[in-house]
Amino acid sequence: MPAAPRHSRLAPIAPALLAATVFTFAAGSSSIAAVGDAGRGARWAALVALLAVAALWADGLAPPALRSRPARAAAAFGGLALLSATWSVAPRLTAGRAISLCILFAAALLLAAAARPAEGAVERLLVGILAGAVAVAVVGLVMVVAAHGDAVAPASYETPARLRGFGENANTSALLFALVLPIAAWATLAAGSPARRVLAASAGLLLFASIVASGSRGALAGAAVGTLLPAVAWAGTRRRALLATVAIAGAAVVGGLVQQIPKPLPLAFVTVAARTAKAPAPEPRYLNANGKYPLDADIGGPLPGGGQPAVVRRFFSSSGRFGAWVGALHTGEQRPLLGHGFGTEQRVFVDRYYTFVGSLPENSYLGIGLQLGLLGLVGLLGLVALLAAPARHARDRLLTAAPLGVVAAGLVVAVVQSYLYSVGNIAAVPFWVAAFLVAAAAARGARA
Repeated sequence: MPAAPRHSRLAPIAPALLAATVFTFAAGSSSIAAVGDAGRGARWAALVALLAVAALWADGLAPPALRSRPARAAAAFGGLALLSATWSVAPRLTAGRAISLCILFAAALLLAAAARPAEGAVERLLVGILAGAVAVAVVGLVMVVAAHGDAVAPASYETPARLRGFGENANTSALLFALVLPIAAWATLAAGSPARRVLAASAGLLLFASIVASGSRGALAGAAVGTLLPAVAWAGTRRRALLATVAIAGAAVVGGLVQQIPKPLPLAFVTVAARTAKAPAPEPRYLNANGKYPLDADIGGPLPGGGQPAVVRRFFSSSGRFGAWVGALHTGEQRPLLGHGFGTEQRVFVDRYYTFVGSLPENSYLGIGLQLGLLGLVGLLGLVALLAAPARHARDRLLTAAPLGVVAAGLVVAVVQSYLYSVGNIAAVPFWVAAFLVAAAAARGARA
């Protein structure tokens, strides 16, 4: 018997490696210090391996894929990111971040090119992403029992206890789950047997419950919007689509109400005398003003001697993000067209806001504006639009709605998370692989 073609032999390997890559990137952002240290190096090895397998699997299909409009748009954006090293405030950092983004784009493009003509390949890649995210959720659930202190962020007088699971903080894993929940919805609705439907529904329920337990409102909103696409595609009629919309909106509302059940700790008032009883006497003529009135919390904070009022976290509050966004806008105005250089968001954003804690403004659109200016923002949105455009001509709307739902969820969560362009982020690989798969899913549907 003749040997099987190379691309046929690699077809089952690519989804498994994709699942492992998703999990490895999650390990790089783990709440367990030792796992995080190991994962930060292993995730780059996994990404390079994914690129190599994708290149071998695509084989002769790569040249036509590289000439497509999305490929040219991705190359243009990657080129702009790399070119920005010439005006960057941190040239070496910019070059490294730009190269990693180009590697991710190349891997996603080649995976989509290889999956396009192969029967069932798009579905297997989507299941690979889902499997990686479910593995992260299962490990987080086990950690609640085995390592509760790492898995649950303790309550404070400002925030209640929140599940962080395998993630570095409560929003980390929730971001991944929000993007992948539309795939779980598609797998449930498209399942060919009751056993597979139950398995997919259980996976979706686990992801949804993890998002609710994390208290992440942005992830909950993104998951609802993304899941709506496969639900409406499956519905077929307007009446069923309306019912599906109401059901998803109701689930999101219930999830939001459940998130409000845990309460912060009661605020303990401490007298000034008790706080200063053991404080050493200040040196004559010298006083550390930053210790009395720190610059990292001076905007919006009380004047010295005004106490420390609690920042109450409510469902519709911004967690201090609005102030940080305004500050990021003012910083972006210094270099409005080309920005400060790709990957420099953390370098140029300065958190001086009393109600906000973070090294990033937590908004991908403002973040790319800080890095590449208006040109970069237009390039990023244009690339996403080109990748999503083939969905308009898909016949198998349910299959196409799965990766498109990931993109929709990702764009919603990008309003409150800085991640779209950060390859090391836990959700970057699922977002871009799914975005490039939209065209492959639409093409598969066109031949159905």
